[in-house]
Amino acid sequence: MAFPVLILDAPSPPLLHDEIERCLAYGLEITLNLHYFADQDSIQTHYAGRVQFVDINCHDTPSLIGAVVEAGGYSVLKTRLNIPLGAALINAAASPDLGSPLQAIAQAGVGLNHIDLKAAAERGVTVLNTPGSNATAVAEYALAQTLFLSRDLNLYNAKTHQGQWSKGLLAPAPQIAELTLGLVGTGRIAQSLAHKARALGMNVIATGSERFTQQAAANLDVQWRASLDELLEEADVVSIHTPLTAQTKGLFGTAAFTRMKPGSILINTARGGIVDEGQLATFMQRFPGHIKGVAIDTFAREKDQFESPLTGVANAILTPHIAGNTRTAISEASRQIVDHIHAFRQAMLAG
Repeated sequence: MAFPVLILDAPSPPLLHDEIERCLAYGLEITLNLHYFADQDSIQTHYAGRVQFVDINCHDTPSLIGAVVEAGGYSVLKTRLNIPLGAALINAAASPDLGSPLQAIAQAGVGLNHIDLKAAAERGVTVLNTPGSNATAVAEYALAQTLFLSRDLNLYNAKTHQGQWSKGLLAPAPQIAELTLGLVGTGRIAQSLAHKARALGMNVIATGSERFTQQAAANLDVQWRASLDELLEEADVVSIHTPLTAQTKGLFGTAAFTRMKPGSILINTARGGIVDEGQLATFMQRFPGHIKGVAIDTFAREKDQFESPLTGVANAILTPHIAGNTRTAISEASRQIVDHIHAFRQAMLAG
Protein backbone atom coordinates (compact mmCIF):
# COMPACT_ATOMS: atom_id res chain seq x y z
CA MET A 1 0.00 0.00 0.00
CA ALA A 2 1.42 3.39 -1.01
CA PHE A 3 2.04 5.58 2.01
CA PRO A 4 3.62 8.88 0.85
CA VAL A 5 4.70 11.38 3.51
CA LEU A 6 5.15 15.09 2.78
CA ILE A 7 7.58 16.78 5.19
CA LEU A 8 6.49 20.39 5.14
CA ASP A 9 9.27 21.94 7.24
CA ALA A 10 12.07 19.66 8.40
CA PRO A 11 14.86 20.91 10.69
CA SER A 12 18.07 22.11 9.08
CA PRO A 13 21.11 19.84 8.68
CA PRO A 14 22.54 17.96 10.47
CA LEU A 15 19.24 17.28 12.28
CA LEU A 16 17.57 16.98 8.87
CA HIS A 17 19.78 14.01 8.04
CA ASP A 18 18.81 12.18 11.23
CA GLU A 19 15.12 12.66 10.43
CA ILE A 20 15.33 11.61 6.79
CA GLU A 21 17.50 8.57 7.51
CA ARG A 22 15.07 7.43 10.21
CA CYS A 23 12.16 7.81 7.77
CA LEU A 24 13.97 5.84 5.08
CA ALA A 25 14.97 3.12 7.54
CA TYR A 26 11.26 2.59 8.18
CA GLY A 27 10.60 2.40 4.43
CA LEU A 28 8.54 5.60 4.32
CA GLU A 29 8.06 7.28 0.93
CA ILE A 30 9.33 10.78 1.57
CA THR A 31 8.72 14.04 -0.25
CA LEU A 32 10.74 16.89 1.26
CA ASN A 33 9.67 20.51 0.95
CA LEU A 34 12.77 22.59 0.19
CA HIS A 35 11.15 26.00 0.56
CA TYR A 36 12.54 26.81 4.01
CA PHE A 37 16.14 25.70 3.40
CA ALA A 38 18.90 28.15 2.50
CA ASP A 39 21.07 25.56 0.70
CA GLN A 40 18.60 23.58 -1.38
CA ASP A 41 21.14 22.34 -3.94
CA SER A 42 23.26 20.40 -1.44
CA ILE A 43 20.17 18.75 0.05
CA GLN A 44 18.93 17.70 -3.37
CA THR A 45 22.35 16.33 -4.24
CA HIS A 46 22.62 14.45 -0.94
CA TYR A 47 19.25 12.71 -1.31
CA ALA A 48 19.02 12.39 -5.10
CA GLY A 49 17.11 9.23 -6.00
CA ARG A 50 16.14 8.55 -2.39
CA VAL A 51 13.44 11.15 -1.75
CA GLN A 52 11.22 13.41 -3.84
CA PHE A 53 11.33 17.21 -3.62
CA VAL A 54 8.86 20.10 -3.83
CA ASP A 55 9.14 23.82 -3.19
CA ILE A 56 6.01 25.14 -1.46
CA ASN A 57 5.39 28.21 0.67
CA CYS A 58 3.19 26.43 3.18
CA HIS A 59 1.85 29.70 4.58
CA ASP A 60 0.22 30.26 1.18
CA THR A 61 -2.72 27.90 1.71
CA PRO A 62 -4.00 27.90 -1.91
CA SER A 63 -0.50 27.01 -3.14
CA LEU A 64 -0.19 24.23 -0.58
CA ILE A 65 -3.59 22.82 -1.50
CA GLY A 66 -2.69 22.99 -5.20
CA ALA A 67 0.60 21.17 -4.65
CA VAL A 68 -1.02 18.41 -2.59
CA VAL A 69 -3.80 17.84 -5.13
CA GLU A 70 -1.39 17.94 -8.09
CA ALA A 71 0.76 15.26 -6.43
CA GLY A 72 -2.24 13.00 -5.98
CA GLY A 73 -2.23 13.49 -2.23
CA TYR A 74 -0.14 12.33 0.71
CA SER A 75 -1.02 9.88 3.45
CA VAL A 76 0.74 12.06 6.05
CA LEU A 77 1.57 15.74 6.32
CA LYS A 78 4.45 16.15 8.77
CA THR A 79 5.20 19.57 10.27
CA ARG A 80 7.11 21.17 13.13
CA LEU A 81 6.78 24.98 12.85
CA ASN A 82 3.05 25.45 13.43
CA ILE A 83 2.15 25.83 9.76
CA PRO A 84 -1.59 26.61 9.55
CA LEU A 85 -3.45 23.44 8.57
CA GLY A 86 -7.03 24.59 8.30
CA ALA A 87 -10.30 23.07 7.15
CA ALA A 88 -9.83 23.98 3.49
CA LEU A 89 -6.51 22.16 3.30
CA ILE A 90 -7.66 19.15 5.32
CA ASN A 91 -10.83 18.76 3.27
CA ALA A 92 -8.91 18.94 0.00
CA ALA A 93 -6.08 16.66 1.14
CA ALA A 94 -8.49 14.03 2.53
CA SER A 95 -10.59 13.86 -0.64
CA PRO A 96 -11.25 10.24 -1.68
CA ASP A 97 -10.67 11.35 -5.28
CA LEU A 98 -6.94 11.55 -4.57
CA GLY A 99 -4.68 8.55 -5.04
CA SER A 100 -3.39 8.94 -1.47
CA PRO A 101 -5.98 10.74 0.68
CA LEU A 102 -4.70 12.32 3.88
CA GLN A 103 -4.84 9.91 6.82
CA ALA A 104 -2.71 11.66 9.44
CA ILE A 105 -1.15 14.99 10.39
CA ALA A 106 2.08 14.57 12.32
CA GLN A 107 3.22 17.50 14.49
CA ALA A 108 6.77 17.34 15.84
CA GLY A 109 5.88 19.18 19.04
CA VAL A 110 3.01 19.44 21.46
CA GLY A 111 0.98 22.46 20.24
CA LEU A 112 -1.99 21.79 17.96
CA ASN A 113 -3.63 25.22 17.84
CA HIS A 114 -2.60 25.64 14.20
CA ILE A 115 -4.49 22.50 13.16
CA ASP A 116 -8.26 22.49 12.63
CA LEU A 117 -8.94 19.51 14.87
CA LYS A 118 -12.68 19.58 14.16
CA ALA A 119 -12.10 19.30 10.42
CA ALA A 120 -9.54 16.55 10.96
CA ALA A 121 -11.98 14.55 13.10
CA GLU A 122 -14.79 15.00 10.59
CA ARG A 123 -12.57 13.70 7.78
CA GLY A 124 -11.19 10.82 9.82
CA VAL A 125 -7.68 12.28 9.87
CA THR A 126 -5.59 11.24 12.88
CA VAL A 127 -3.48 13.94 14.54
CA LEU A 128 -0.16 12.84 16.00
CA ASN A 129 2.14 14.93 18.21
CA THR A 130 5.01 14.62 20.70
CA PRO A 131 4.03 15.87 24.17
CA GLY A 132 6.97 16.50 26.47
CA SER A 133 9.64 16.42 23.77
CA ASN A 134 10.68 20.04 24.42
CA ALA A 135 9.74 20.35 28.11
CA THR A 136 13.31 20.69 29.33
CA ALA A 137 14.22 23.23 26.65
CA VAL A 138 11.24 25.49 27.38
CA ALA A 139 11.80 25.22 31.13
CA GLU A 140 15.43 26.27 30.64
CA TYR A 141 14.30 29.29 28.61
CA ALA A 142 11.87 30.38 31.33
CA LEU A 143 14.54 29.97 33.98
CA ALA A 144 17.08 31.90 31.90
CA GLN A 145 14.65 34.80 31.50
CA THR A 146 13.92 34.71 35.22
CA LEU A 147 17.63 35.15 35.99
CA PHE A 148 18.11 37.78 33.27
CA LEU A 149 15.16 39.96 34.19
CA SER A 150 15.33 39.61 37.96
CA ARG A 151 18.90 40.96 37.91
CA ASP A 152 17.99 43.87 35.57
CA LEU A 153 20.60 42.67 33.10
CA ASN A 154 18.62 44.03 30.15
CA LEU A 155 18.83 47.56 31.56
CA TYR A 156 22.48 47.36 32.63
CA ASN A 157 23.42 45.93 29.23
CA ALA A 158 21.72 48.82 27.41
CA LYS A 159 23.33 51.46 29.64
CA THR A 160 26.79 49.95 29.31
CA HIS A 161 26.47 49.84 25.51
CA GLN A 162 25.66 53.55 25.72
CA GLY A 163 28.94 54.13 27.56
CA GLN A 164 27.30 54.71 30.94
CA TRP A 165 28.79 53.12 34.07
CA SER A 166 25.46 52.67 35.87
CA LYS A 167 26.34 50.31 38.70
CA GLY A 168 24.20 52.19 41.22
CA LEU A 169 21.32 52.89 38.85
CA LEU A 170 18.90 50.57 40.66
CA ALA A 171 18.57 49.13 44.13
CA PRO A 172 20.41 45.80 44.46
CA ALA A 173 18.35 42.94 43.09
CA PRO A 174 17.22 40.02 45.26
CA GLN A 175 18.93 36.69 44.84
CA ILE A 176 16.94 34.04 43.04
CA ALA A 177 16.36 32.03 46.23
CA GLU A 178 14.46 35.03 47.62
CA LEU A 179 11.91 34.90 44.79
CA THR A 180 8.60 33.09 44.49
CA LEU A 181 7.85 31.51 41.12
CA GLY A 182 4.18 31.23 40.17
CA LEU A 183 3.27 28.59 37.61
CA VAL A 184 0.05 29.05 35.67
CA GLY A 185 -0.52 25.53 34.38
CA THR A 186 0.91 22.27 35.64
CA GLY A 187 1.92 20.18 32.62
CA ARG A 188 5.29 18.68 31.74
CA ILE A 189 7.00 22.03 31.08
CA ALA A 190 5.72 23.58 34.31
CA GLN A 191 6.81 20.53 36.27
CA SER A 192 10.30 20.63 34.71
CA LEU A 193 10.57 24.32 35.52
CA ALA A 194 9.40 23.72 39.09
CA HIS A 195 12.10 21.11 39.58
CA LYS A 196 14.84 23.41 38.28
CA ALA A 197 13.60 26.43 40.23
CA ARG A 198 13.43 24.48 43.48
CA ALA A 199 17.02 23.30 42.89
CA LEU A 200 18.04 26.98 42.93
CA GLY A 201 16.16 27.59 46.15
CA MET A 202 13.09 29.35 44.73
CA ASN A 203 9.73 29.05 46.42
CA VAL A 204 7.29 27.66 43.84
CA ILE A 205 3.51 28.02 43.81
CA ALA A 206 1.10 26.81 41.13
CA THR A 207 -2.46 26.94 39.92
CA GLY A 208 -4.17 25.30 36.99
CA SER A 209 -5.65 21.95 36.06
CA GLU A 210 -7.76 20.23 38.70
CA ARG A 211 -6.17 16.97 37.54
CA PHE A 212 -2.95 18.17 39.15
CA THR A 213 -3.72 17.17 42.72
CA GLN A 214 -2.37 18.71 45.87
CA GLN A 215 -0.47 15.46 46.45
CA ALA A 216 1.26 15.88 43.07
CA ALA A 217 2.12 19.45 44.04
CA ALA A 218 3.58 18.23 47.31
CA ASN A 219 5.69 15.64 45.47
CA LEU A 220 7.27 18.49 43.47
CA ASP A 221 7.61 20.63 46.60
CA VAL A 222 5.17 23.09 45.02
CA GLN A 223 2.49 24.94 46.98
CA TRP A 224 -0.99 24.88 45.46
CA ARG A 225 -3.05 28.03 44.98
CA ALA A 226 -6.77 27.67 44.35
CA SER A 227 -7.08 30.68 42.03
CA LEU A 228 -5.05 32.76 39.60
CA ASP A 229 -5.71 35.88 41.68
CA GLU A 230 -4.09 34.30 44.74
CA LEU A 231 -1.04 33.32 42.72
CA LEU A 232 -0.64 36.74 41.08
CA GLU A 233 -0.72 38.54 44.41
CA GLU A 234 2.11 36.37 45.75
CA ALA A 235 4.43 35.53 42.84
CA ASP A 236 7.56 37.52 41.99
CA VAL A 237 7.80 35.68 38.66
CA VAL A 238 4.71 34.46 36.78
CA SER A 239 5.32 31.83 34.10
CA ILE A 240 2.46 30.75 31.83
CA HIS A 241 2.12 27.10 30.80
CA THR A 242 -1.49 26.60 29.73
CA PRO A 243 -2.97 25.69 26.34
CA LEU A 244 -4.84 28.32 24.37
CA THR A 245 -8.55 27.63 24.82
CA ALA A 246 -11.74 29.66 24.94
CA GLN A 247 -11.18 29.90 28.71
CA THR A 248 -7.53 31.02 28.56
CA LYS A 249 -7.73 33.40 25.58
CA GLY A 250 -7.05 36.87 26.98
CA LEU A 251 -6.58 35.41 30.47
CA PHE A 252 -3.81 37.92 31.07
CA GLY A 253 -5.21 41.38 30.55
CA THR A 254 -5.29 44.62 32.53
CA ALA A 255 -7.10 43.04 35.50
CA ALA A 256 -4.42 40.35 35.84
CA PHE A 257 -1.56 42.81 35.39
CA THR A 258 -3.01 45.03 38.11
CA ARG A 259 -3.12 42.11 40.55
CA MET A 260 0.52 41.19 39.96
CA LYS A 261 2.99 42.23 42.66
CA PRO A 262 4.78 45.53 42.04
CA GLY A 263 8.15 44.75 40.48
CA SER A 264 7.13 41.27 39.31
CA ILE A 265 8.07 39.51 36.06
CA LEU A 266 5.80 37.86 33.45
CA ILE A 267 6.97 35.07 31.13
CA ASN A 268 4.86 33.50 28.36
CA THR A 269 6.20 30.44 26.57
CA ALA A 270 2.75 28.88 26.11
CA ARG A 271 0.64 30.30 23.29
CA GLY A 272 0.00 33.69 21.78
CA GLY A 273 -3.43 35.02 22.70
CA ILE A 274 -3.26 34.03 26.35
CA VAL A 275 -1.61 37.39 27.03
CA ASP A 276 -3.40 40.40 25.57
CA GLU A 277 -0.38 42.09 24.02
CA GLY A 278 -2.12 45.42 23.47
CA GLN A 279 -3.29 45.67 27.07
CA LEU A 280 0.14 44.61 28.32
CA ALA A 281 1.92 47.26 26.25
CA THR A 282 -0.48 49.95 27.45
CA PHE A 283 -0.18 48.84 31.09
CA MET A 284 3.63 48.83 31.03
CA GLN A 285 3.72 52.30 29.50
CA ARG A 286 1.14 53.75 31.90
CA PHE A 287 2.55 52.10 35.02
CA PRO A 288 6.30 51.71 34.46
CA GLY A 289 7.92 49.45 37.02
CA HIS A 290 4.75 47.77 38.24
CA ILE A 291 5.78 44.90 35.98
CA LYS A 292 9.57 44.84 36.19
CA GLY A 293 9.93 43.04 32.85
CA VAL A 294 8.28 40.56 30.52
CA ALA A 295 9.65 37.78 28.33
CA ILE A 296 7.28 36.86 25.54
CA ASP A 297 8.09 33.99 23.17
CA THR A 298 4.66 33.41 21.62
CA PHE A 299 2.41 35.95 19.94
CA ALA A 300 -1.08 36.27 18.52
CA ARG A 301 0.50 36.97 15.11
CA GLU A 302 3.66 35.08 14.20
CA LYS A 303 6.08 34.35 11.35
CA ASP A 304 5.48 36.43 8.22
CA GLN A 305 2.35 37.94 9.84
CA PHE A 306 4.27 38.95 12.97
CA GLU A 307 3.41 42.23 14.61
CA SER A 308 2.96 43.10 18.26
CA PRO A 309 2.13 46.22 20.29
CA LEU A 310 5.01 45.15 22.56
CA THR A 311 7.72 45.96 20.02
CA GLY A 312 9.69 48.92 21.31
CA VAL A 313 8.30 48.70 24.85
CA ALA A 314 11.00 49.08 27.50
CA ASN A 315 11.77 45.92 29.52
CA ALA A 316 9.88 43.68 27.09
CA ILE A 317 12.12 40.82 25.92
CA LEU A 318 10.61 39.42 22.71
CA THR A 319 11.80 36.22 21.03
CA PRO A 320 10.41 34.46 17.91
CA HIS A 321 8.91 31.29 19.42
CA ILE A 322 12.30 29.70 20.06
CA ALA A 323 11.97 28.58 23.70
CA GLY A 324 11.92 24.93 22.63
CA ASN A 325 14.66 25.23 20.01
CA THR A 326 17.55 23.23 21.35
CA ARG A 327 19.34 20.48 19.46
CA THR A 328 18.17 17.86 21.93
CA ALA A 329 14.53 19.00 21.89
CA ILE A 330 14.32 19.16 18.09
CA SER A 331 16.03 15.80 17.74
CA GLU A 332 13.76 14.17 20.30
CA ALA A 333 10.59 15.58 18.71
CA SER A 334 11.78 14.43 15.29
CA ARG A 335 12.58 10.93 16.54
CA GLN A 336 9.26 10.59 18.32
CA ILE A 337 7.12 11.83 15.44
CA VAL A 338 8.82 9.59 12.86
CA ASP A 339 8.27 6.64 15.22
CA HIS A 340 4.61 7.67 15.56
CA ILE A 341 4.21 7.82 11.77
CA HIS A 342 5.75 4.36 11.42
CA ALA A 343 3.50 2.95 14.15
CA PHE A 344 0.45 4.56 12.53
CA ARG A 345 1.36 3.05 9.18
CA GLN A 346 1.85 -0.40 10.74
CA ALA A 347 -1.54 -0.14 12.43
CA MET A 348 -3.16 0.80 9.12
CA LEU A 349 -1.52 -2.19 7.40
CA ALA A 350 -2.61 -4.51 10.19
CA GLY A 351 -6.15 -3.19 10.05
